[in-house]
Amino acid sequence: MRNIHRAIALSGLLVLLTFATALGQTDRQTIIYIPFNFTVGEKAFSAGKYVIERNKKESDTVWVVRRKDDSGAVFVMTRPVQSLDTQESTRLVFSRYEDLYFLQEIWIAGSNTGRQIQTSSQEKALDKALSMKRQTQILIARGR
Repeated sequence: MRNIHRAIALSGLLVLLTFATALGQTDRQTIIYIPFNFTVGEKAFSAGKYVIERNKKESDTVWVVRRKDDSGAVFVMTRPVQSLDTQESTRLVFSRYEDLYFLQEIWIAGSNTGRQIQTSSQEKALDKALSMKRQTQILIARGR
């Protein structure tokens, strides 16, 4: 009888640990609808639903931006950026030049460290030519 109670307790603990591990793996993945065409690195994407996640769960350096329907993806190098405030929701920061959008930063809810994407050569050229017309757009993820 005692062994049965231990087995049940151990099974419950295993389920709890499995659930906690699953939550830990998804805390760096965001699914978001982006309502405009945009560029990440050197790759252009159309408006739609996207998954944004780390390439490897043990590293924040390389991130993947991919269409939810798996019709396109790009790997991007990032570097950390800090905020004084912990982010309440996941958000994406874009630079906008008239009707061209470039993904600049990824901020995950619950963290005060975001990821800044390296600026592409196309954006550098636009920034130089249109620096007075540059605007910042922020998209906030409203759940998964």
